[in-house]
Amino acid sequence: MVGRSRLFQYFPLKMKKAIDLPVPISDSQISAIGGDYYEDKSFCREESGDINLWKVCNLFTSATKSSYIDTFLNRNVGSLLFINSLAQHLRNEKQSWFLT
Repeated sequence: MVGRSRLFQYFPLKMKKAIDLPVPISDSQISAIGGDYYEDKSFCREESGDINLWKVCNLFTSATKSSYIDTFLNRNVGSLLFINSLAQHLRNEKQSWFLT
C-alpha cells in the first residue's frame, strides 16, 4: 500500500483520472506513515507485522498534523475515506487500486 501510494504522483494522467479515491496526503507524509509503522510507540505494528485499521487511521492522522491549516481538514477527511476503502477491500466488498 505504501509503495503504490508513493508511486501515485507518477501515474499517467489517464490512470489517475480512472481512480475514484486518490491518495489524500503528500509523499513525505506517506514516508512518515511507513516509518511510524515500525517506530511509533502507540500505533506501530505488532511483532508479527500485523496492524489493525484503528492504528493505521491513527498513523494517517499523525502524518497529516504537519499539513498547512488550509489542507489539514481535507487531508484528514481524505485519509478517513482512504481507510474506509481499505476496510471495504479487506471485507471483499470493493477492489482498491493501492492493494491489487
